[in-house]
Amino acid sequence: MPSDEAASYHDASHHETTYETGLDGMIQEINEPVTVLTRFSGGQLDPLRFKWKNRVFDVDRVTGKWEEHDGQYKLHYFSVLTSEEDFYELVYNTRTMGWTLSRTDLDG
Repeated sequence: MPSDEAASYHDASHHETTYETGLDGMIQEINEPVTVLTRFSGGQLDPLRFKWKNRVFDVDRVTGKWEEHDGQYKLHYFSVLTSEEDFYELVYNTRTMGWTLSRTDLDG
């Protein structure tokens, strides 16, 4: 049997809004399903790479993690920077077992 560490791809719906953030430029609400290569280890999950609009983005570092409850299910939020220093917010939904690209900083 494999160790408690596994990597897998997951998918997740669609909507789009743009708004000013003030100092940092534009943040765009994406809310589109994405495919994410995820490490599951020691009860934790971490996004390693994701695919959006036929492009693959390597996660350079996770800059923040938090959770919200959606009834009995959890939404796991990850603020990530790619190797190009672009900001993305990814959300893993335990109900759908899928990932969503929530938003991105257009000025990256």
